Amino acid sequence: MKLLFENWRQYLKEQNESRVVTFDFDDTLSLSHWGEEEDDWVHDGPNTPFIEKLRKHKAAGDTVYVVTSRLEKYESDALEGPNKKAVQEFLDDHGIDVDGVYFTEGQPKIETLLQLGSTIHHDDDPGDILDSRENDIEAIISDPYGDYGELEASELSLRDEPQEELEEAGMPPAPGSNFNMQPNGKKIMDDKEE
Repeated sequence: MKLLFENWRQYLKEQNESRVVTFDFDDTLSLSHWGEEEDDWVHDGPNTPFIEKLRKHKAAGDTVYVVTSRLEKYESDALEGPNKKAVQEFLDDHGIDVDGVYFTEGQPKIETLLQLGSTIHHDDDPGDILDSRENDIEAIISDPYGDYGELEASELSLRDEPQEELEEAGMPPAPGSNFNMQPNGKKIMDDKEE
């Protein structure tokens, strides 16, 4: 009986601990499409089910970050474009409170997710979903256009190709680096690297 109570106490303790939960931005929190007229991405609005998931995590006391592969230098262009939304602008417009926004500058998100200690990641990109799962991060798929299965199959076939073939095709693997992240994707170099 004592063991049962100890297990129950441990379970309750684990349920009360805050988790780190991460969300992709494009096609996870925000929806968009390629506009032929604009020759650019056009903002369509919020992805309401995932915004509600984010709000539930915040209400539960979880630490919530947005991790996007966007390039931060283009955020000012998104603010000025009539059919675009910058990440912080979108969050403010929809009253979404997060603990930080990280830009991975076009690189896979996995290093950032691991450094943040993410336990659950929400994304529409099969590469980021597969990387999360390979690193024991629970991955929640955003599939607003119903094409995730095809995209994942394509990603898996790329992963099956030898690295040399990828490099010959101009697709080198993401360079490994030793750095820590802080909000807004800024890198802090380790003392050893200075």
